[in-house]
Formats: sequence, structure tokens, C-alpha cells
Amino acid sequence: MATATAMAVLVWWACLAAQAAPLRLPAGKGAVAQGGSVTASAQGALIRYRGWLLAIDGAVPEERPDIVLTSADAGHAPQLQIGPMRRGLPLWSAFELVKGSARLRITALPGSDALPALLLDFGDSDYRIVIPAAPIERQAYPLLAQRFPGADLALLLHEGRRVMLPLGHGSAQVFGAEQAVPYRFSKVKR
Repeated sequence: MATATAMAVLVWWACLAAQAAPLRLPAGKGAVAQGGSVTASAQGALIRYRGWLLAIDGAVPEERPDIVLTSADAGHAPQLQIGPMRRGLPLWSAFELVKGSARLRITALPGSDALPALLLDFGDSDYRIVIPAAPIERQAYPLLAQRFPGADLALLLHEGRRVMLPLGHGSAQVFGAEQAVPYRFSKVKR
């Protein structure tokens, strides 16, 4: 009986260790640009930061993205796609990736409604972007920094398109509602 229990614990530990190991992607050949940008396009957005290119909710980049993320909708968890690999991100799950020396952790967190929000955490608390799946009323914008502590930017659905809202500042100025000009950001010192 003790051997069966020990074996079960060993298998459980091995599964946890395998789940915790980050997926490694090949590093890009060019120099990694300092700072990053988010560009809204239709309902989606493109995020570029530390060598990563992420396509969110159907945004189509000119080059192949490292990661394609699809927000949750009724009955479906958020989806993560890397090349041909596709997987769901159930609530409270995290997926960690490494590209060159840049780390990215994607976590599905409870949103303001029944749909999960995604939290993108670049590096060691370098820069964090939260992506709620459902629209949020403008009067609730100031509460986002409290709901997602440590997030630097919210990528919100506003009138059918994604807009950017810097968090942790006194004003709730939204970028990207009028035109598709990139919102530029850089590493945050914590």
C-alpha cells in the first residue's frame, strides 16, 4: 500500500513539474527593441514587447506571431495558440513561455463578469497587461487597478474594438478609440 501511495505522489509531482516547465521558443535573429507597443485593430490588438509578437482576438500582423490569443466567450475558455499547438486556459491556469532571455506568463483570472480575463506578465514583474473578455463600463475603469493589482495596462473592449487604458495613473485616458496609432510603453520599475 505504501508503494502505491508513493508511486501516486511521484506521478502527481512529475505532472506538476511538467506543467510548470516553460515552453521555450527560438529567439529572434535581430536585436530586441527596447520598449513595446500595443496597436488596436478591429476587435483585436497586436502587442510587441521584448522580442514577442502577440496577436489578440483576430488581429492579423504582417509577420507570423509568436502567440495567438483568443479571449473567452460564453462557454469557452480563452485560447492560446503557438504554431499548430492550441490549448484552452481555464480559470486560474497559467502558461509560461521563454523566448531567448524574455519570459512571458499568461494567466486566466476571474473577470468582472463570468468570463475570464487574461493577464500577460512579461519577465520578472517587468510589464503586465490585462485583457478582460467582456466590455467594462467607463465608470468602472478606475476600479481595474484595484481588481488587477500590478497591471500596468488594460486592453479593453470599447464599442466593438480594443482600446488601451494605462492603469495606476490618476486619469482614465483611453488610447486607440479614434485611430490605430500604437500605444508605446517601456519597462516599469517596481
